[in-house]
Amino acid sequence: MVGKFLNLKLILVLLFTVFILVIISLGSVFPNASNQGYTPTQPIAFSHKIHVGTNKIGCMYCHTGAERSRHATVPALSICMNCHRVVGLDKPDVQRLLKNFQEKKPIEWIRVHELADYVYFPHKRHVKVGVACEICHGDVKNMDVIEQYAPLTMGWCIDCHRGITTPKQLLSRLKPKEDHYKEVCPTHCTACHN
Repeated sequence: MVGKFLNLKLILVLLFTVFILVIISLGSVFPNASNQGYTPTQPIAFSHKIHVGTNKIGCMYCHTGAERSRHATVPALSICMNCHRVVGLDKPDVQRLLKNFQEKKPIEWIRVHELADYVYFPHKRHVKVGVACEICHGDVKNMDVIEQYAPLTMGWCIDCHRGITTPKQLLSRLKPKEDHYKEVCPTHCTACHN
């Protein structure tokens, strides 16, 4: 009787172990695609609230690639130095910018908004039709620390492309006389997956 009990216990332990391994494997095969709320600590305490909110610097001034490229780009130090050659020179982070600029060393910013490698997302196409940066990036002008505001998942993007969550002012411009719940822009696979 004791032998059967031990065999049953061993079988249950093995089954439980296999179950846990399957769950872990599925988690790595189908990870959560959203980094919503991700707020990494950056090498320099850069405040969008000060730059965009208080000083009214437009997104495209720093993120120069957004209008003409797939990527919005992280600003080159030379863009930062356009102002910081004369502004905030007493601040340690600005002194670090200046030092790196003089040594021709980039700041190693940590990417916040990152899509999977198999997703093709052209910023320029969205900017060209008038999608405001805030739609995907949130109310940046009030963020001291930038965070991933939106889930940026396939479902989230498709809902906008289908006109379900598309901002009304954008819908009225793109589809002024049509049913807004018709496709606003492409939803076929190759529109975003090349």
